[in-house]
Amino acid sequence: DTSLPPGDTSLPPGDTSLPPGDTSLPPGDNSLTPGDITSSNSFLSADTRNCRIRRACPDSTKRCSVEEDSPLLSFGRRKRFRRPRGVPTVQFHTHLKTMLGWYEEFDDAQKNDFLKQLLGVSNSPQTHLLSTLMAPILHANCPHNCTDILYWLPPSISLEILVYLDVYSLVECQRVNKYWYRLSCDTKLWRNLCFRPFYRLGAKVASKQLEIFKSRYGYVPWRQVFVERYKLQQNWLTGNCYVRTFEGHTQGITCVQFDDYRIVSGSSDKTIKVWSTRSNTPWGGLTLRGHSGTVRCLHLNNNQLVSGSSDCTIKVWDLAEGVGWSRSRCTVTMVGHSHTVRCLQVGIGVVVSGSYDHTLKKWRLDTGECLATLRGHLAAVLSVQFDSSKIVSGSCDNTIKVWSFDTGECLATLSGHNNAVTCIHFDHSRIVSGSLDTQIKVWDIKSERCIQTLDWASAEGHTGVVRCLQADTWRIVSAADDKTLKVWSLESGKRLVTLREHTDGVTCLQLNDLKIESGSYDKTVKLWDFTKS
Repeated sequence: DTSLPPGDTSLPPGDTSLPPGDTSLPPGDNSLTPGDITSSNSFLSADTRNCRIRRACPDSTKRCSVEEDSPLLSFGRRKRFRRPRGVPTVQFHTHLKTMLGWYEEFDDAQKNDFLKQLLGVSNSPQTHLLSTLMAPILHANCPHNCTDILYWLPPSISLEILVYLDVYSLVECQRVNKYWYRLSCDTKLWRNLCFRPFYRLGAKVASKQLEIFKSRYGYVPWRQVFVERYKLQQNWLTGNCYVRTFEGHTQGITCVQFDDYRIVSGSSDKTIKVWSTRSNTPWGGLTLRGHSGTVRCLHLNNNQLVSGSSDCTIKVWDLAEGVGWSRSRCTVTMVGHSHTVRCLQVGIGVVVSGSYDHTLKKWRLDTGECLATLRGHLAAVLSVQFDSSKIVSGSCDNTIKVWSFDTGECLATLSGHNNAVTCIHFDHSRIVSGSLDTQIKVWDIKSERCIQTLDWASAEGHTGVVRCLQADTWRIVSAADDKTLKVWSLESGKRLVTLREHTDGVTCLQLNDLKIESGSYDKTVKLWDFTKS
């Protein structure tokens, strides 16, 4: 007798079928258990509740058959899923009515919990339907543009928000709708962009630009002003410029200066040449002779030109337009250095010079009287710059010294270069220096520490001696014996562009917001105009 007594779920002798609720395999059956994989030809039921395992076959090589509706997974075959068939319509309406009855009996907290649970088991079609149905209900009593925060804020507050955007975000705001377009075109926003450090121009250049726009429109259209400044900055970042070449010297160029309509250069041929940038001629229009040695440094201050030479003198030249270039003459000669005058700068009524005799001197510009001599460097002074409170100098003793302008006292000595410091530039917080060691260093004046080094290894810097550099509010421009000029970001130290036109080492440069002027051992002066391309 193989029948089971009441309540007994064990198998009778010889019966290998599974008792109710038991999913284990009968003896002799090698088919897979749920979740187990033993062979690349095996089949796995993804939902054992949908499986119907038949009576085991005595042959152990056969496997249990699986109901056709069950999803199957096999190696090398795609996993297939079937949509739920749902329940019959009558049964569905019955269940729905019951669930709605339950829902009405819930309190608010229970209803909220029910909806959370319902959303948790919902798929994309249900959530999409819910968002479509809820949109008109949620905004049924809302005014027009209720979701537009700028539309409901006072215009003054909206502008205070937009003023923090960069130019690219501001342009995107103009594409949202008409109201956002009107806000984004507000003069205040574009004026603010024009005065950010990256787009700010020097006082002289900015004043001239604003005068041109004001005479054209009768007012200052700040958006058009910014567009012009943006194009200018893009030309700087990409090296897109028009290059003019001026020839006339018979030996290498040692120093250059320029203003709105003149270029002035000094050379090892002992002469100073003056070109007009308003004409198309590449040849010098005026030659100034007076020095008996190489002209090593120049400073053009309005119509006064100051020059220093290896003949140990400093000369002041009058280039006033009323006099005429053909009658330009030397008005003052300063004598006091015992060796080559290598560098100088002109201020209001004063000249500061540095020499190979290891000293710096202060002079009266109008009379040529020596006011003070600063001693402290152990070798030739190659570079100098000053403002109303301090003088900064670089020397062949590999150091940079900071001096008090009034007393001549040495306030600080910065060491870090491995060779002579050939050029410097400083503002209220930083000093930028170049050296024969091919490096450019940025120093913090307060802490007297080097905060950044620009070289070939770290920033694709120069491979030759750095001869000259200048900086402004956002960039550094340097020139070197590797025949190149490089433009750097002052903040990040990243090299922005490399300019190549000279055929020999670049010895000097002068910079403003629109142009670079450079001189080289190749006997030419080049004017890089970034307003044109």
